[in-house]
Amino acid sequence: MRLALLAAALLSWGCPENLEKQSQIVKLRVLAVRAEPAELIVEPGQPPPKSTLTALAVEPSNAPVAMQYAICTVQDAVPSPTLDCPGAQGLALPPAGAVSAVLDLSDPQVVALALQLLQSADGGTADAGALLDQGISVLVGFRATAPAHGLPDGGPPGENGGDLQVFQGFTTVALRSAGAEVNHNPSIDRLEIGDGGLPLAPDGNPIVPEQSKQRLTPIPIPGAKESVDGGVETLGYSFFATGGELSSLRSTDTTATGQPADTFVDWTAPDAGPEVQFWVVVRDGRGGVGWLQRSVQVQ
Repeated sequence: MRLALLAAALLSWGCPENLEKQSQIVKLRVLAVRAEPAELIVEPGQPPPKSTLTALAVEPSNAPVAMQYAICTVQDAVPSPTLDCPGAQGLALPPAGAVSAVLDLSDPQVVALALQLLQSADGGTADAGALLDQGISVLVGFRATAPAHGLPDGGPPGENGGDLQVFQGFTTVALRSAGAEVNHNPSIDRLEIGDGGLPLAPDGNPIVPEQSKQRLTPIPIPGAKESVDGGVETLGYSFFATGGELSSLRSTDTTATGQPADTFVDWTAPDAGPEVQFWVVVRDGRGGVGWLQRSVQVQ
């Protein structure tokens, strides 16, 4: 999904020193959006496909998060920061939960917009069938909101001093005809901590000494790497935490030359205090996304 590419572009511009690191979670963030299934595949004689979009929307005080999604009526390769989607330049998608929505090609409005987008490709001269054989990316905008001032110290301020934190962004969903093997979302089986590889439990039971350096290693489920182009996928990981210091935002299981690579990062624990939450996002480079949340106690 384009969410990862847009984030990489923003990071490449650099951040002022007074801003939090991208790996630090100190306010409302959307770390990933997953489509399930990962692709919309059009097959003759079969019902129109649909996919459920779900956001990994996090807020350090665990304040409730609400999401809105919309297919954007302007489908630029790199969306303008002024694109009002969701909003006047978006077709709202029906919610499927607090942080989920459904993209359904049986919806007449969605079909009409999809046909319009196909007809407008390459100035209206493109063959829709050929485009679907190659696959196209459907741009979807999202808007996350959460109450401001949710932390004991007053919490992060709301947008323009208001009562809500707001996070907006874009992602894409692949739309194509049947033919190539279907891409599935990868999953993380567990997150191990320390040189001994102790699996972190969901309830925050592990206890680590303050200021200690700990190795964090994501372990994908068996079969997470699917076959592609005569080889296998490369899995990339992104790491986030509410406390301490991560040595790197990202890791990958394959080097630029195709050799296996270690996927661990180092985390330096903070002083004793509140439970530290971790999120690890895995991407397969083809639009597939998965994640895992864990936590630890520091003493």
